[in-house]
Amino acid sequence: MLSKVDQLIHEFDKVVNEPWTSTLSGQERIWFLVYDPADQRKVSLRIGEFETSTIRANKKWQSISFKTCFPEWMSSHDYRDEYFSNPEYIVDQLEAEFIPFAIKFLKKRLATLDQDQDTLVALLDVSSLFGFARLSEILKNCDRDFKGRLLIFFPGEFEQNQYRLLDARDGWDYLARPITI
Repeated sequence: MLSKVDQLIHEFDKVVNEPWTSTLSGQERIWFLVYDPADQRKVSLRIGEFETSTIRANKKWQSISFKTCFPEWMSSHDYRDEYFSNPEYIVDQLEAEFIPFAIKFLKKRLATLDQDQDTLVALLDVSSLFGFARLSEILKNCDRDFKGRLLIFFPGEFEQNQYRLLDARDGWDYLARPITI
C-alpha cells in the first residue's frame, strides 16, 4: 500500500503530464497540492520527487519559498524592537505593511525566474504566512506574474471548493485546481 505522500506524488504526476493549455486565466493556472499539515515534513523531504516528475513531463521546475518573507519584513522595520516587546502592536501593521510587502516579495521573486509557458513554479512554505497574511490576498495580486503553472504546497484542506490553510481559518473559493488524495 502506498503512503499518503506516495499517493500525492502519483496524483501530481498525472496532473503535470496532462496537456497545458495557454487559454486559462492566472487563477486557473494555479494548482494546490493539498495535504494534511501533519505530513508537512514528509512532503518537504520529498520535494525532489515532485521536481523529478515535472522534468520527466518535459516541463521546467522553479521554486520560491515564503520562509524568509516575514523575517525580512520584520528585520527592516523601524519599530521591530517595540514589536518584540509588545507583539500586540504589530497587528495593525500586518494589514497595512506586511501584506503589500508579501505581494512584492512574491512578485520580485517571480520576476527573477527564467520562466515560460512550460515552467512550473513551486511555492513552498506558505504556512510561514499563517497568522500574518491571507495567502488568498497575495495570490490574487500575483496571478499575472507567472507564465506556466504555479504549484502551491498547501498544508490544509480542500472541501466543497473551499481551501483552508492549516485547517484553522475560514476557507476561500478559488478557481485553482486542487491536487488531493
